[in-house]
Amino acid sequence: MNITNLKLSGELNIYAAAETQQAVQQALLEGGSALSLDLSDVSELDTAGVQQLLLLHRECVHSGRPLRLAASSPAVDETLALLGLRKLFQA
Repeated sequence: MNITNLKLSGELNIYAAAETQQAVQQALLEGGSALSLDLSDVSELDTAGVQQLLLLHRECVHSGRPLRLAASSPAVDETLALLGLRKLFQA
């Protein structure tokens, strides 16, 4: 299985939305049959960042590509748990 790795770091917030969008789109364009998401270095996740992650999830489901959350930071864990979204990004 050819896996595309996407590592996002720093702040995933409204101020970094364009940069995050670009990284997400690039990962989706790569030819991997699955996508592995590393969020271990994310220091902040707001609703704009969550929207990017939901877009990534939706596109992976649409294309039939498995999406696996390889690692996540405490900020990511807290936000996903608060919003009830953790199950979407479990292996």
